[in-house]
Amino acid sequence: MSFFCCCHCLSAAPEEREALSAHYPKRPCRDIGADVFSKEGTLTMKLVNVLEIDTLFSAIAETFNKQHGDHWAMKEAIQRLKEVSGCAPTNTLAACIENIKQEHGACNVQVHMKGYRFSLVAEGKEVPEKLEQAQRQVGELNHATKCVIAMEMKLQEMVRSVLQSQSQLEETVKAANPEYLDQVRLEVNLRENFQKVSLAKELSKQYGEDASRVLKEMAQLAGLTL
Repeated sequence: MSFFCCCHCLSAAPEEREALSAHYPKRPCRDIGADVFSKEGTLTMKLVNVLEIDTLFSAIAETFNKQHGDHWAMKEAIQRLKEVSGCAPTNTLAACIENIKQEHGACNVQVHMKGYRFSLVAEGKEVPEKLEQAQRQVGELNHATKCVIAMEMKLQEMVRSVLQSQSQLEETVKAANPEYLDQVRLEVNLRENFQKVSLAKELSKQYGEDASRVLKEMAQLAGLTL
């Protein structure tokens, strides 16, 4: 029997209590539900004693944690851009870019966009250091935004496949663990994993919507429509 898995498979430790989690740089969890993340700030899954299924949940955790990190990087890039441009935390990206344009009027600063790639371009052989910082932040914002969207597309497909196979996976875990106490314990683990997958699906969608808003705002600044 085979299950959908489009990510690199992670090896699982034999102990049931050892959680499966992606090795993404640990970041503090701000507005995310504690029922999704571990105290280290990553999505973790419990083992169900079926290697193929454990690997599948591990791949989902790895993909989600990557998107979570990219979403964090996207927010950080926006915050740093606001700081560089002298904007308040509540200001829009449009206000930040307008501030930059006014401060560096001689450089004819413009937002360029092609596909999902956007950048802040300036004229002149010598670009002021502060403007270079703003350009770097826009570049980091672009990279993080594209990654968030790419990870959402990948994760949603993985999650859809897992949730459609829920009954089959439950039967497989039950058959692979004939001892009653093992069955009870591992079935609880499996239910918890499915709950986390559903929550991760919703958070991933929110992350994607945040990234899409950034793209749309940058497109408007470039005189385009997405």
